Amino acid sequence: MNYHHKILLLLFNLFSFFLTAQELQNLSYKKISDLYAGYPENDSRAMVFVNRYIEKAKKEYSLKKQINGYEEAIYYTESVNQKLSYADSAISVASKTNDPDVISRAYLGKGIIYYYNKRQYKNALELYLKAYKFSQNSKDDHLKNKIIYHLGIVKSYLGYYQEASEHFNNTSGYFEKQLKGKSPTNIRLNNEDGYFNSIYGLSNCYKNLGLYEKEDSLINIGLQKIQNINEHLLEYGYFQKGKGIQLLRKGKPDEALKYLELSRDILLNSHDYGSLTIVYFYIGKLYWLKENRAESLRYLNKVDSMINKFSFMTPEIRSNYFYLIADAEQNGNTDRYLYFAHQLLKVGSTRNVELPMMSSKILREYDNKEWLKESLLLNNENEDDFYLFLLIAFGLILSIYLLFFWRRVKERKITKKYNEILEKFHERETILKTAPILDNKKEPYSLEIIEDIKTKLKKFEEDKLFLTKNLTLPKVAKKLGRNHSQLSYVLNEHLGISFTHYLKTLRIGYITNLLMENKLYLQYKVENLAHECGISSRQLFSTHFYEINGIRPIEFIKKRLKEIEEN
Repeated sequence: MNYHHKILLLLFNLFSFFLTAQELQNLSYKKISDLYAGYPENDSRAMVFVNRYIEKAKKEYSLKKQINGYEEAIYYTESVNQKLSYADSAISVASKTNDPDVISRAYLGKGIIYYYNKRQYKNALELYLKAYKFSQNSKDDHLKNKIIYHLGIVKSYLGYYQEASEHFNNTSGYFEKQLKGKSPTNIRLNNEDGYFNSIYGLSNCYKNLGLYEKEDSLINIGLQKIQNINEHLLEYGYFQKGKGIQLLRKGKPDEALKYLELSRDILLNSHDYGSLTIVYFYIGKLYWLKENRAESLRYLNKVDSMINKFSFMTPEIRSNYFYLIADAEQNGNTDRYLYFAHQLLKVGSTRNVELPMMSSKILREYDNKEWLKESLLLNNENEDDFYLFLLIAFGLILSIYLLFFWRRVKERKITKKYNEILEKFHERETILKTAPILDNKKEPYSLEIIEDIKTKLKKFEEDKLFLTKNLTLPKVAKKLGRNHSQLSYVLNEHLGISFTHYLKTLRIGYITNLLMENKLYLQYKVENLAHECGISSRQLFSTHFYEINGIRPIEFIKKRLKEIEEN
């Protein structure tokens, strides 16, 4: 929210407060709730009415109404920290009721904030388990299934897709049954939310288990059954994401992109940054496959940014770093290679430390004896994952070491070549050397012709005619008033150099001297330096510069700038 938006919101709230304060005191809870019911989620304009609801409940010592008010505040306030504060208030008031269902729902509500808004999974799990503990003897099947659903989400995050799928199977079956017959709008919407989220969670498990036909079927069911998109916009975004991933897997990137972009826009607007990170990864992967590297890197770098900001990581987006590392390696960008390798190690180690702790807790406090056999299997899987991680980590560490070693060797070579260039800088000799003509050597051309060509070549160099673009042997011979056979003979036999090498040596020598003498040229782009010395392209210039000087132009410029700074 920008500064002007905040000011307008403050003025709106103050105006509403003074205008309606007295009137709201006399309204019923129903009439107050009607005043904010039309606002969308995270719209803080509703809070002026929600706060009146809470104040009324406090004044009348109605604990359940207070909790209702705090739950509404969690829904409408934009700040995540404020959501947590209202959730704490709901738990505090709920504990005074001594009603296990009410307490369970309050803990569940705070856990949901930690999972979806903060992406702090350990905190979320702690709260889900507390909610489960209080709900064990409950007769509220809806509450029980909500908790089971969220524990299924945690298991899915942990990578226990088979166990999570059983949770989602149960909860989708329960919520689907509740949709039969007529229900009040709010109850219907809650049951639809439970159903759509359950089948989406189930489809995600099937995807990770390789059961693609079952996954595809559930994605299609979700898209078909959402009749009113505005009522279930977030869930619609999930199914769009699932459809896009499905199409990408089937080798249909153009169709996949439409679904992924729509999902991106919905999730961005809904502030679901965890799911958005996954969408960014698949769009980046899609552009990589389409060989649009620039657009691919734009999204893959966004994923890295989101991981840094929200500490969100799943096995599927961990491979984001393999693409970024591959690009850095192909471009010889050591700094980016090392950064992304470090990121991969960091997210891998964080996940491998965090997941076993969470696994142990959920098995101990939720699954208990019922899942004892599975827990042994899962521990073995965790151990396998740990050893796999160690293997990957060792490989990356070795790669990083080799890169550092290679970098040091390369730096020494660059320094040596740069110093050699410095030594030659003040010599300023032309390419031509006076070579004695042996008496016993039979020349195809007269001495006068040979000396004439040498003299004119010296003039050619002094006048810097070699800077002319697109020069060829016949063109230069014509400038000298000779034919190309005569010029070629003198260059090769008397100067020991081919015409091509002669030209590139003059041009690179010229531009190297400019870089040494004038700091202004150190700010030029490589393509501009190429143009300055008569070479047609950036790539050709870089190749010639390396051939003559032994280092790339970028490396030379860096060394020269560093030398100037130090002096």
